[in-house]
Amino acid sequence: MKSISKKLSALVLMSTMLFSLAGCKDVSKLEEGESNESVSSSEEMKPEDGAELLFWTNDIEYGKDVASSFETKYGVKVNVEQIGLDGMGKIMLDGPAGKGADIFIAPHDAMNTGRTAGIFAELDESIVKDLEKELNPVAVKAAMYDGKMYGVPYSVETTALLYNKDLVKGEPVKEFEQIVKEAKEFNNSSENKFWFLTIANNGYNAYPFLGADGFQLFGNDGNDDDNPGFNTKAFENGLANVAALKEIIPMKSEDLKTNAETFIDENFINGKTAYYPSGPWAIKKMKDAGVNFGVTTLPTINGKSMKAFGGVQNAHVSAYSKYPKAAQLFAKFLASKEGAEILYSKASKVTSRADISDVKGLAEDKDLSVFVEQFKNAVPMPASKRISYYWTISDGLLSAVFDGALTPEDGAKKAQADFEALVQSE
Repeated sequence: MKSISKKLSALVLMSTMLFSLAGCKDVSKLEEGESNESVSSSEEMKPEDGAELLFWTNDIEYGKDVASSFETKYGVKVNVEQIGLDGMGKIMLDGPAGKGADIFIAPHDAMNTGRTAGIFAELDESIVKDLEKELNPVAVKAAMYDGKMYGVPYSVETTALLYNKDLVKGEPVKEFEQIVKEAKEFNNSSENKFWFLTIANNGYNAYPFLGADGFQLFGNDGNDDDNPGFNTKAFENGLANVAALKEIIPMKSEDLKTNAETFIDENFINGKTAYYPSGPWAIKKMKDAGVNFGVTTLPTINGKSMKAFGGVQNAHVSAYSKYPKAAQLFAKFLASKEGAEILYSKASKVTSRADISDVKGLAEDKDLSVFVEQFKNAVPMPASKRISYYWTISDGLLSAVFDGALTPEDGAKKAQADFEALVQSE
């Protein structure tokens, strides 16, 4: 979920410091004779004799089911432990002692941290070639660094547009300008009725509006640490989109931020909001509440596509694994057709596979399948080491722009100045 990356940062930072103090080498660059050898083809790759793996995942039911299926296919036992956000930190501490997992999960924006610390094994070239044929290229890109792949991007998430079918008659909108027009006829602040709602002063939720005119946070690949893109006309235009939202979301920024997600969810459930952008994590809640809803891709704004942040969950092979071949095969299995079906049925999550037409369950799911389509137009959450600066700066900046305390032009200047000040304080 979108909050994972921000929560992970502090945990990983602490563990990285400890790792560095221990003086450990970068084990992703294994020396001759060490265990993480490459092979010529994934078709020829076979698990090591006597291999037994440990898989860390937060979705324990899913983990056990996919482990059982892998064991049936490859004859390799996979033990599963429920480990959440601290998986990377635990690997850094436990891996050198041989007590860590062989395969563990981390969000893609932790790539630089894990790669630098040397805890990610580089995937065999033949595995990479197979994954590039089968998976969404946006997801593949999120697991790559300098032409090398350090994890299997098996699950993705992004933001699409939920709409209440009891309010929206006929087809959902394709243009945001239509939402603005309908909001003026529907809105009633005294009754908390808002045709469209989003947390406009949150850096995650606001990104589709910020990026619509071409703003690229930390560059095209999301790792240009020195250039957040704030001093561009595209970012200024994005801020103008945020400022314009006040017309159809006539609330103070602080009121919008307080318990915002709960408020928006309840408003949608109670039929007081027709449209709101959210992720696949909201689907089960809406179904359980009995809401008559649908999901569609984000509309255009000013004739341009709205691109939401995309999140990728990577399955990493530990650089300390005693069974790197078996571990790579298991990581790859998570992104297979069979793995995708288990991911959907047990965890209600979306696979990274480019083609879901043969993924039983997901292919027929008219709601979650929309997120697969939307992800094709998503922007992977930047993996820049300075991504935390974006969250810090956007928090106050977007509120000021939304409330009209700052013009978009002044807001862009302030964002750049604040970024430079943070860099100077390093």
